[in-house]
Amino acid sequence: MMSWLKIETQGSIAALEHLIRKFRELIDTDSSIPPELRGALHATLDKHLIEAKKRILLKAL
Repeated sequence: MMSWLKIETQGSIAALEHLIRKFRELIDTDSSIPPELRGALHATLDKHLIEAKKRILLKAL
């Protein structure tokens, strides 16, 4: 059986990934965003996703 802390951590990461995925969809479907900017926005999202996951995992320790 998994501990409540591990379940809560996994749930937080899943919610975060879902939110980032929705932002990616918005970036990819908005025709007013130039292609060169899309790449930069995705890179920024990747960076923030990694940092947020680190904070969530450190909080669980």
